[in-house]
Amino acid sequence: MFIGFTRVIVGFILYFDVISSTPLFKVNQIIQLVNNIPKHTWKAGINFHPSLLTNVSHLMGVLPLNKLSEKDILLTYDVSIDLESLPESYDVTQTWSECKSVVSIRDQSNCGSCWALSTASAFSDRLCITSNMNVNKVLSGEYINSCCNGKCGDGCNGGHPEKAWKYIKKNGLCTGGEYGSNEGCQPYSIVPCPRNANSCSKENEDTPQCYKDQCTNNNYETPLVSDLYYAYKVYSVKPKPEIIMSEIFKNGPVVAAMKVYEDFVCYKGGIYQYTTGGLKGDHAVKIMGWGQDDGIDYWLCANTWGDSWGMGGMFKIRRGRNECGIENRITGGLPKV
Repeated sequence: MFIGFTRVIVGFILYFDVISSTPLFKVNQIIQLVNNIPKHTWKAGINFHPSLLTNVSHLMGVLPLNKLSEKDILLTYDVSIDLESLPESYDVTQTWSECKSVVSIRDQSNCGSCWALSTASAFSDRLCITSNMNVNKVLSGEYINSCCNGKCGDGCNGGHPEKAWKYIKKNGLCTGGEYGSNEGCQPYSIVPCPRNANSCSKENEDTPQCYKDQCTNNNYETPLVSDLYYAYKVYSVKPKPEIIMSEIFKNGPVVAAMKVYEDFVCYKGGIYQYTTGGLKGDHAVKIMGWGQDDGIDYWLCANTWGDSWGMGGMFKIRRGRNECGIENRITGGLPKV
C-alpha cells in the first residue's frame, strides 16, 4: 500500500511538472501576477495560441549591436531641439492618418524579420510625411529581409536595423504590402500565423528567396527598377527623450531596438514596464509618438506581430527611463523626394 501511494504521489508530481512547464501554464501565471498588482500601469492577456508560445525567441530578430563592424555603425545625427515647440503629446497615426503605412500594422509571422519590417515601415512613413503625402506607398519589408540577407544579417534569423537603413540608401527599396494584399512590387510572402489557431507549419520560417531585379506581384505593372525609393542620409539618434521626440516630430517615426521579456508577449494595454519573466531577445519596433497617462510618461509604438496583439498592434511603454533599453538604439533616415 505504501508503494502504491508513493507511485501516486510521484506520478502527480511528474504530471504537475509537465503541466507547469507548458507555455500556457507559464503565460497564465504571468497574466495573473501582472493583473493582480494593485494600480499597475498595464494589463496582460492571451495574445498567441499556446502552440506558438513554445519558442517566441525567434520573433526577436535584432542582432546585438556589438556584432556590427565599426564601418556599419551609424553616425549620430544632431537634430535641432526646440523644447517649447514640442507638444505634451503627439501621435503620428493621428497627424498623418492618411498615410497608408502610418496606419498599417506589419505582421512578421513566424520569421525574425522585425528588423526589416520596422525599418521599411518607418521609411514608408517618412517618405509619405516628407513628400506631404505625394508619395503614399507601403514599402517592402520582404525586399530588405530577403535581398539584404547575408549583408544585413540572416533574414528570418535576424538582422541589424542599421544595415537595413544603409541598404535603403545604397540600393533603394521597392513597394510591397502585407501578405495577400496584392499591393506593390514585392508584398510579404510569409503567411500570417493566426494568433488563435495552431496553423503554423514551422517554428521558424525560411528566409524568402531574393528577387532583386523583378517584382513578385505579377499584377503590379511598374518594373522594379522604376519602383525604388532611396534615403540620402541614415543615422542613429542620441538616447535622450527630448532628442528622440524632436526627431519624430520633425521627420517621422523612428526604429527602436528594445529588449523583450516574457511578460511583454502578454501585453494587452496600458503603459508597459517590465514586471516578470525571462529575457527572450532584442526586437525592432517603431516609435510613433508620446504622451502621459495618470502622470506617467510613455512612448507610443507600433509592433510587427499583427493587429490582434496588444492594442490593435500598438503599445505604450514608459518614457524617460530607458525601459527595456528602448531609448538606447534609435535609428532613422531621410528620404529622397
